Amino acid sequence: MGPRRSTATVLLAALLVLAGCSTLLGGSSTPAPTDDGPTPASTTAGDPATPTATPAPSPAPTTTPTPTATPTPTPTATPTPTATPTPTATATPTPTTTPTPTPTPTPTPSPTPASTSDPDGVGESDRVVVRGGELPVNATAVYQRVERLMDADAPAPTVRVSDDGPINFSTETLTPTTAALGYRRDAGSVSTCGVFYPAFATGDGVSVAPGNLSTDAVELILVHEYVHIVQDEVDGFDRVAAAERYAVEHALSEGSAVYVADRYAERYGVRWNGRTPLGIRECIYDRVGDGTRGLAGRYYFGGLHFDARLDSPANLSTVYRSPPRTTEQVIHGLAPDAEPVANLSVSVRQRGRWIGDTRERAGELRLRSWLRTGLPADRTDAAATGWGADEILTFDRGERTSVVWVLRMDSAADADELATAVDDLGSTLESRDATSVETARVGDETVVVFAGSESFAAGGEATGSAGDVTVTVP
Repeated sequence: MGPRRSTATVLLAALLVLAGCSTLLGGSSTPAPTDDGPTPASTTAGDPATPTATPAPSPAPTTTPTPTATPTPTPTATPTPTATPTPTATATPTPTTTPTPTPTPTPTPSPTPASTSDPDGVGESDRVVVRGGELPVNATAVYQRVERLMDADAPAPTVRVSDDGPINFSTETLTPTTAALGYRRDAGSVSTCGVFYPAFATGDGVSVAPGNLSTDAVELILVHEYVHIVQDEVDGFDRVAAAERYAVEHALSEGSAVYVADRYAERYGVRWNGRTPLGIRECIYDRVGDGTRGLAGRYYFGGLHFDARLDSPANLSTVYRSPPRTTEQVIHGLAPDAEPVANLSVSVRQRGRWIGDTRERAGELRLRSWLRTGLPADRTDAAATGWGADEILTFDRGERTSVVWVLRMDSAADADELATAVDDLGSTLESRDATSVETARVGDETVVVFAGSESFAAGGEATGSAGDVTVTVP
């Protein structure tokens, strides 16, 4: 088994205070850069792991608004579109009837041998050792179920129980780029989905903070993190880890955990605040704050990708061996040979004191997260669908950052729809004094966005053809 990255639910780490993979959003100790940027080098031990947010039972309806209906997703951290049932009115705390102190380590009792165990040893791993506290579920039995669902096995991990508090979804700081694009720092209305606690997988161990979660919630959190322990043994997973784009790699690693947990929930009748993991992920993606939505989308759309391409968790290798290359393919459940990236070349002329020209592909997922800062979900979906290629460029002048975002769409009609949506979004963002936004058209298919300083947005120019654009910055 090769080295494993932490899978903590990513809702508070590097990308806007988010990074890693956890049950809430799922993740790893590797920071989460821009949505479709290149895969970063492994981080040092000091880098924060993305904890897997663990949802606690929803508070009483007097304090928590009833969430809208959503379909099924997870964060290990997770999300999935499905009707979102109203969370239970009363929180279901982890059983606390006169607890008897348990010495550390506290091994979880071995489950009764199951007749369904694979004759080759799948689903027959050794006992999972639980340290630091007690869990309301049999950690070993859950691990063996996950192995059988995935038709793969790995050495049983050690589970550490922590007393960490709930995750705060507020984004205390924004990157210079997201600030220039007008993102907000608030937590959104994610509290309607439940309360979430951190959990993550790293090395050969799992860390879980049960808080006052229900037994079902703790079980599904364990499932999500266990998938990260076992997935290295699935044929083809090395191809996921080698993905050029970090957002794609992260979406597949976390999305497969969401998908397996969702199938586990269906098979064993387990629910997380009344939802399956995909439903939880969808709820989080819909309601989380601007700064975290792109990260939450990796869990949600990643889970949907596996659901669209597979009929069983035992077939994860089908996607692992033939992984998507762009977040467009992730979002729409496409194979790697479908909807290839369109040709796009961007040149820059700098005529003033704005300097930089740092550039990268942002991808459809990041485009969606930006449009959602001021547009409803259906409008965002319509405007972002049809993405063909993009480059986002950043420029600095003193302490200020501004952005040029060149977006080539699949057709002139797609570009028209995007341009109209961006104009409406710009009006909303400017009314909040969040940023200034101007657009230009190059050819029939390409939209160029100038955002940030008012003088920068107003002074930018774009010329050329749809696939060969020159931007001039003031």
